Amino acid sequence: MTAAVLGLAAAEWEAPAGDVFDRLGYVPTPKQRVFHDAAEFDVLFGGSSGGGKSVALVGHAIRECVRYPGLRVGAFRRTYPELKESLLTELSTTFGYGQALGASWNGNEYELRFPNGSLVMFRYAETLKDATRRQGGQYQLLIFDERTLTPPDVVSFLESRLRSGRADIPVLGIRSSANPGGSGHGSVKKRYITATNYGERTYKDERGRTVRFIPSKLEDNPHVNAEYAADLMALPEQLRAAFLDGNWDVFAGQMFPELSRERHVVEPSALPPSWRRFTSTDWGFSNPFGTLWAAIDEDGRAWFYRELYGTQIGEADQARRILAAEGPGERISVRYADDAMWATRGDAKAISTVYRENGVHLTPANKGARVTGWQRVRTYLAEGPACLHHRAAGWETCPMLHMFSTLKDFYRTLSDLPHAVRGDVEDADSDGEDHLPDCARYLLINIGGGSAEQWLAWARRKAAIATGEIPPELPAGPAAVAASASGAEAGPEPALEGVLLSPAEARKAARDQRFRESPDGVMLRYLGGG
Repeated sequence: MTAAVLGLAAAEWEAPAGDVFDRLGYVPTPKQRVFHDAAEFDVLFGGSSGGGKSVALVGHAIRECVRYPGLRVGAFRRTYPELKESLLTELSTTFGYGQALGASWNGNEYELRFPNGSLVMFRYAETLKDATRRQGGQYQLLIFDERTLTPPDVVSFLESRLRSGRADIPVLGIRSSANPGGSGHGSVKKRYITATNYGERTYKDERGRTVRFIPSKLEDNPHVNAEYAADLMALPEQLRAAFLDGNWDVFAGQMFPELSRERHVVEPSALPPSWRRFTSTDWGFSNPFGTLWAAIDEDGRAWFYRELYGTQIGEADQARRILAAEGPGERISVRYADDAMWATRGDAKAISTVYRENGVHLTPANKGARVTGWQRVRTYLAEGPACLHHRAAGWETCPMLHMFSTLKDFYRTLSDLPHAVRGDVEDADSDGEDHLPDCARYLLINIGGGSAEQWLAWARRKAAIATGEIPPELPAGPAAVAASASGAEAGPEPALEGVLLSPAEARKAARDQRFRESPDGVMLRYLGGG
């Protein structure tokens, strides 16, 4: 497209960037100027609220439309109501719909058209179905406002629409804003925050695209009034950390805020061969597949010591990689897996069958309710009697879940997993990166169990001993407790092995009767089997 074809003077569509902003009456803050001047392909302007991110996105889109005739810009937010409250508000109040540049606004189509043929299309995309409505479209610049609120698969699909069918219209890249939190928190943090060391460097991704993070703080915006700043200061701790401090490690809606690198992460070491070992697998191809390995110590503590994680890996290759990761003589007691891997799809073999043919024999995970599984994970993240390693360091307690420092994806995805925003708020957001957390959930929910009546009888007995109501020489094991209550003869007490459960959790389990007291005399330890 040329100026002659459009019947326009070149000055109308080749205005320098500074002239565009001047004509709009827009004066960027110093940090907004850094964002506008960024030459990288993929840039995130993010952090705390009030940093002027949304207005910068709209200003950037307008400037690039003036610079590049025929440019197509897709400006996305999760829903239309959110669009109206953010990007469209800035478009009308700050930029006057670009009328100073001759732009025209179509309120029915949510499109801003420029005299040189450029176009900004304001759209919503909350689900993959929403995104596929844009399947035939193409954009040369993508704008994502509050990117962490949009599921990662939706963002990935829209990024696939980034292309140009004409040599004279360049593909400019991606510009995003974000606050910590939301279903996309984990993927955004991984790509922009962790990989750039919180904005200290840029890098090139696997496609050779340069990625940059520009931190945004409230104090970067001199136009914010004191009342707004005071409102952010008054937020609860996690909300304040996200929206005022721009803290990407703690955020509102975080599923497991108790997860701590200091408490839960240990350096790799040789684990005793006597500890029973388990694996747990969550299958995926376009979405990641994952496998976790865990060993259970004498106290029932779970030590996660290995992970596999990746995409675009076929099921046969997944099985081969699992076996290749294991050491000579490493004995796995049970390999749990998502029961969906036993489903058949037409004439294709079940995924579990392909695994078995390649040497990996899986057991369907009795997953139960998702919320119950997450509660089990939370139980393991809690403190118990200190292990030998931490007792040597002077700790009296340590978590019932340890993970080696080499499990970077497991720690990252468990730390970044958000609560659900729809349905049961005690559930995790299934749009988040939950694949390795799911593996942990399958494993931990399956290595424990218990009889509700015996759990409660055992808890009552321990409470009675603690208060002196009964002497401690009464039957010491749960089998004896159950036999005493029923008048039957007590059977032998089994050897110790397994995990900790609280009496409340025990009410949800009724598969086995073998457990004993934990050293703290309050929790009850399941002994395995069943």
